[in-house]
Amino acid sequence: MRELNLQEIQQASFQTFLKLDSLCRKLNLHYFLAYGTLIGAIRHNGFIPWDDDIDVMMLRPDLIKLAHYLDEHLEEETPFRLCTRENTKHYNCSIPRFVDNSYRFISNYPYEKPFELGAFVDIYPLDPCGNSVETGKLLGKKIRRWNKLFMIYLNPNNGKKNLICCVRYLVSFFMHVVWGFHYDYDAHVQRYINAHTKPNDTYVGVLYDCDPIRKDALLPATEHLFEGHLAFIPKDYDEVLNLTHKGYMTLPPEKDRAPHHQYSLYH
Repeated sequence: MRELNLQEIQQASFQTFLKLDSLCRKLNLHYFLAYGTLIGAIRHNGFIPWDDDIDVMMLRPDLIKLAHYLDEHLEEETPFRLCTRENTKHYNCSIPRFVDNSYRFISNYPYEKPFELGAFVDIYPLDPCGNSVETGKLLGKKIRRWNKLFMIYLNPNNGKKNLICCVRYLVSFFMHVVWGFHYDYDAHVQRYINAHTKPNDTYVGVLYDCDPIRKDALLPATEHLFEGHLAFIPKDYDEVLNLTHKGYMTLPPEKDRAPHHQYSLYH
């Protein structure tokens, strides 16, 4: 296997995205380019030149349908799969990834336990989060706090030899005593969200990550060029981008124009 350079990583990610796009169109599922990928589409009609991954958002019901389809057609769709904390040992990301396992992913964080992953597309689940921005923010704040604790439960090692790391190990030990060694945290969070929201809520959000988004700002999705391919983007993409990337049409300083993920990809 050979380590890929940035342009080759972009191409591997793009080919993985094309497969995801094809499945979503086949199954009539909604996705939206998101975060840096959406900026790249609007500002560059493709990747931000120094970006090293692809981000999409999906409404939770569509993500569940995609997961069920891939489970039922595992052999047919190999080497593509949906990678989650439930089905991938030591995977610690709070979001699933759509993966081409003909590639090999290596994290450059030495304290992370290795897990099976290839070229990937990040999928950010959109859950209902109430009928006001305030309600959605409160729900997201609680879930982000829980998620930080669960990350300590999974791997207390933060790569540093200090008092904070020792405290993390103690907290992790206590949580294992209380929760056990096979705690289904994601199912717990989903039950909590379902109990405090309704499918027809005005706002949805990536509750691990960003502020609430008006559902009407996403749907009906429109299409925009990304690397020569028409991809789905939110109807009101400017409103969505301004929630997380104000002034997104302005290029960052040159010193900040670098990949932001710490990983290597091999093929």
